[in-house]
Amino acid sequence: MRFLRSFAVFALAVLALVFELGCGTQYRPVANPIVSNGGQPQQLHSAFVVNYNPLGAGTNTKIDVSGDTNMQVLTMGSGSFFETFLGGLGGAIFVANRDADSISEFTLIGTTAVLNLSLHPGSRPVSLASTSSTNVYVVNSGTTSPCPSTGSLSVVSASNLVVANTLCVGTNPGPVAQLPSGGKVYVANQGDNTISVYDPNTQSISSTITQANGLHVNPVAMVASSDGAYVFVVSQGNGSTPGALDIINTSNDTVGGSAPVGLGPTSITLDTVLNRLYVANTGGNSVTTFDVTSVALGVNPPIRALATTPVGTAPVSVAALPNGLSFYVANSGSNNVSVVSSSSFGMLATIPVGQNPIFVAAEPSSTKVYAANAGGGTINIIQTSNNSVVVNMLAPQQDPLCDPKVTTCPLQRPQMIITR
Repeated sequence: MRFLRSFAVFALAVLALVFELGCGTQYRPVANPIVSNGGQPQQLHSAFVVNYNPLGAGTNTKIDVSGDTNMQVLTMGSGSFFETFLGGLGGAIFVANRDADSISEFTLIGTTAVLNLSLHPGSRPVSLASTSSTNVYVVNSGTTSPCPSTGSLSVVSASNLVVANTLCVGTNPGPVAQLPSGGKVYVANQGDNTISVYDPNTQSISSTITQANGLHVNPVAMVASSDGAYVFVVSQGNGSTPGALDIINTSNDTVGGSAPVGLGPTSITLDTVLNRLYVANTGGNSVTTFDVTSVALGVNPPIRALATTPVGTAPVSVAALPNGLSFYVANSGSNNVSVVSSSSFGMLATIPVGQNPIFVAAEPSSTKVYAANAGGGTINIIQTSNNSVVVNMLAPQQDPLCDPKVTTCPLQRPQMIITR
């Protein structure tokens, strides 16, 4: 069973990320925690953390869930901050290296070796999507020779790691969502407030959804429903008024309706166990929960809101436990994680973590939650049985030659976590 985590993709409230990754409108990544099908009773679970290094090449850290240990650290390209599994449940991970105009790939089966694929100069890849083992889709926010005035979408063949196709989309693209089983790919263009739709069958941009079609201003996050019938888009609006949840009907790629959310939303999470959406309202210090089973296009509102829960300051990421009992919220402004009951929507606990937590992820057995603290260069491992931090794991050093016995060595900045 698959749990899709989103943090669509970045807000002005996350000041540290704006400084680290460049100026302009931002979005939170969409992550894909995985519950593997079948396997041995003692199946191992792992968490993979992508770390941004302001001095050069970033890294990817593998954490063993059962032992809370750092199993490996692999070198990525410069500007690494987004990752995805191949095909959701595949045997490889791909990482976007924004500053290197490249992506990195490493297998999860057999001998681990990092392979790098260079993209067009100026590509600046910022997000990835893959729901089949055939292709990985790379969203490039920069302008390139094939697309001199817009961003682009690179289609990467997973079998031989080559760019099979590059298509022009809108300006400053960021968030991306692919329908299940290798379906259509939706790219949110934050520079012109549109969504480009790529059809793998025709290998072309089949349509562009605009404000004239009902899309709200500043799309910052999105996720596809588990049945592929809808794409849910979080639009931030002008920043001074509440945002909106736009629902795209994927059968005809039109906006079928919209529902209000809180102020300054930046991320969205789809929980396929409880069939819910969680929207982090960064500017409103709250999380809005929607019932996905209630979607009825043509009705106002087209989806039922179950609750809006006050949390900490500047929430930016939500992780729902696979056991359906609670969800965890990373509050980047108050340096803590809120634990909320999935049944009563009441606050169960507030857990102090490191500086500027920008991502949370739950592992498949629901025993651990991981918080990526970009400001402090640490990963906190939270034990869900008592909601306490059991491990404070350091990210790799920015300068590998720095001697911590002689001086303070700045650490890389954890950005995103995926689990399986």
